[in-house]
Amino acid sequence: MQRTITTITPAAILLTAGLALTGCSNSSSSTKPKATPSATSSAPASASAADAISACTDAIVAGKGQDGPECSKLSPDDLFKAVQAANKKGRDAVQSAIASASAAAQ
Repeated sequence: MQRTITTITPAAILLTAGLALTGCSNSSSSTKPKATPSATSSAPASASAADAISACTDAIVAGKGQDGPECSKLSPDDLFKAVQAANKKGRDAVQSAIASASAAAQ
């Protein structure tokens, strides 16, 4: 029984200290106003961003790469979306070619 009590006591002290620190950090951060991100004037509208991503995707699929002028003005996130879309188009084309070859072999 003595061993259980000594094991629980350090754990209880650590838990209490952790809760005290958490409580302090939460109370001080709640008094500060939270900063809200502001939109920049250079951010494209969602329709034009989708068009730019689509143009970049088509350029990548055509073999121009992601360094072409179609992709140069995209944000890193939008460029990633274009590369993913081009990758999907490539996978779909391979799957279609495999299906056609399988159908022709039968």
